[in-house]
Amino acid sequence: MRAFLVAVLVMVLSGPALAFDDPKALVAAIYAPYQTPGAAANQDPAQFYSERLKGLVSGHAAKAANDLLSSSEDAAAGTGPVAPALSFNPFIDAQHSLLMDLVIGEPILMKSKAMVPVNFSNFDHATMLTLSLVKDPDGWKVDDVASLGEGENWLLSWLLQYDPFSVN
Repeated sequence: MRAFLVAVLVMVLSGPALAFDDPKALVAAIYAPYQTPGAAANQDPAQFYSERLKGLVSGHAAKAANDLLSSSEDAAAGTGPVAPALSFNPFIDAQHSLLMDLVIGEPILMKSKAMVPVNFSNFDHATMLTLSLVKDPDGWKVDDVASLGEGENWLLSWLLQYDPFSVN
């Protein structure tokens, strides 16, 4: 019986990502693990991504790997720095989290798209993000993330497609 329960638990935990019929419920699920210290360590942000965003992440990872493999040749030729792989969690605008004062705004809906503002402090850094969502057949998914607060502003899809280090 115990083996059966373990098998069922493994199947449930390894199953497909949950489908969200409400944009705010998706955003609340994204940020729920950050409310308990250490709970978000194993969370993969990509589980909430749309197919378009997953494609951009895959393309960026392939380009970063290719650039890394050819970096020794580029360094010898003096062609400049290698574009780094994406090394932060776009939902917290950082690598590590200690989120406080989390506020998830009301979604703005337009047919199969939505925007949800999110504000919080990560350690002592005030952050304002806007999550752009799209309704897939499986429910709402994150299609892009924009950082709009003080300091560095960015759009995740842009970071994944263009090399900010290459200046022509």
